[in-house]
Amino acid sequence: MTASKPIAPTLYLTELDVTRLERIAGRAGAAQLAEMLDDLLARAAIVAPEDIPTDVVTMNSRLVCSLEGDSTPRNWTLVYPDAADFEAGQLSVLSPVGQALLGARAGQTVSYRLPDRREQNVTVVEIAFQPEASGQYTL
Repeated sequence: MTASKPIAPTLYLTELDVTRLERIAGRAGAAQLAEMLDDLLARAAIVAPEDIPTDVVTMNSRLVCSLEGDSTPRNWTLVYPDAADFEAGQLSVLSPVGQALLGARAGQTVSYRLPDRREQNVTVVEIAFQPEASGQYTL
């Protein structure tokens, strides 16, 4: 019997999210971004914004997260790469942790790889703001 690979959670993207991400990945010299986007789209369900469950991390969601081994919660907003500023809590969706968090549900723990290849776990403690839940479909 062989071990099966765990199934990644389905993430929800709107057509507007996909269009924006494709535009970013399509820029000259963005081959690595295009590959990351392909990985995201392979797990994605593209839905109307009003069909996204309110407990799911989406683009522009504000999160309270707990990193394994870290006593202080992190406040992050999941953003497009152009708006990323880690020090300001603006986390790129195409970063390893951003990719892991997109599609996660409140209360869920997900893992990602650090640059040194170690695995890091992060728990979504709370989704403080989700654009779709508040009717803001074009953020």
